[in-house]
Amino acid sequence: MVLEDLDNDDQQSKARLLPPVMSLMLHAVLAVILWFLVFEVQPRASIRLTASLSAPSSTVSLKLPQTVQPVDPVVIDGEEPARSTDSTISDLLLEALSDSVVEVAENMEEQELPEDNRESNPIVNFFGAEAVGSKFVYVVDISLSMDARNMERYRRAKNELLRSVSNLTSEQSYVVLLFSWRTQMKGFERPPVWIKAENNHDKDLARWLNNTTLSSGTDPRDALSLAKAMQPDAIFLLSDGQFNHPNTPSLETGWLLPNGERSHQSVADGIAAHMSSIPIHSIAFENPFTKDSMEQIAKLSGGSFRYVKTQSHQPVDSQRFLDAVRHIENTYRTKSERSSELQRRMSLARDLMADGEFAFAEYIARPIRDSDPATINNPILRDILLKILDDELGDTRLEDLPVTPDVEQWILDHES
Repeated sequence: MVLEDLDNDDQQSKARLLPPVMSLMLHAVLAVILWFLVFEVQPRASIRLTASLSAPSSTVSLKLPQTVQPVDPVVIDGEEPARSTDSTISDLLLEALSDSVVEVAENMEEQELPEDNRESNPIVNFFGAEAVGSKFVYVVDISLSMDARNMERYRRAKNELLRSVSNLTSEQSYVVLLFSWRTQMKGFERPPVWIKAENNHDKDLARWLNNTTLSSGTDPRDALSLAKAMQPDAIFLLSDGQFNHPNTPSLETGWLLPNGERSHQSVADGIAAHMSSIPIHSIAFENPFTKDSMEQIAKLSGGSFRYVKTQSHQPVDSQRFLDAVRHIENTYRTKSERSSELQRRMSLARDLMADGEFAFAEYIARPIRDSDPATINNPILRDILLKILDDELGDTRLEDLPVTPDVEQWILDHES
């Protein structure tokens, strides 16, 4: 009986231990399977977040490990499929990081706006030359050659100047310096005073320009010295002539140095020595022979260059043309004078072209186009003149344009 009781007790004890052991073994197996599924079956995926902060070189990369669980979506009470805990946390983290990066990028853009904002820094335009800033100096030629085409040239320059300053904002200021052999400025104050672009400033400027008279010489050195002393953001320089200076220098000619002395360096040399810190936007105005010197000024100062052609091919100075052709007809009567005649024609044509009378110049220069090269004393000048005429006129000829009755009669009388 005792042995039977012991056997029964042992069997009962084993029976009681079996469920916990089986449960532990089952949980262990499930844990192994779960570990294997989580860390081995599914490869790790990564999400790279890249935000560009306005410039290609400023890039932030965020690499986040995301373990994706192979959980089938389960619909609970008709709501969205449930997502695994890992995926949900990663998504929330990504959303937060994305919001932060977008906010940083937006802040960077807001900081850069003032540099690119055209409203706060509007473009100033003068005959197509452009500059940005708050202070500008216009240096404009008023030499006698600006009366070309019955003052049409000066009127055009004046109107464009008024248009340019009238488009300035109230936050901008300017000065206009007019030069020949002397410098003129509004109010005749030395040094000149900035004009704020407000309170009918353009109307006051128009009145002053209308009362201005042209005078001898084409020397911008004094005007450029005054412009430099004002430290503008840019200088606009307009001229139709090749620079010169009076035979006897005065107290107002040449470069004005900071110590009050005068330097008589050339325009180009003075710009290279004194003006390299301020861009000069140079405009060769209606005279193709000034293009090289004006372009050099722009390069030396870091500015831009523009060549502005004559606005119309319509011939204007009929009397000048008739005087020129009559002089040629009355002076050169024999074939032996052919070389001198062609040289004279080139000189007259060049002067007419410098004043914008290209149609008259082409008519006078026609005999040199097909002439024997041996009869041309200056073949280089001949080639330059013919090229300019072709560039300016194209196929237009004097006969194609309206002319005065006396010019028309001359053409009829001399048709070959």
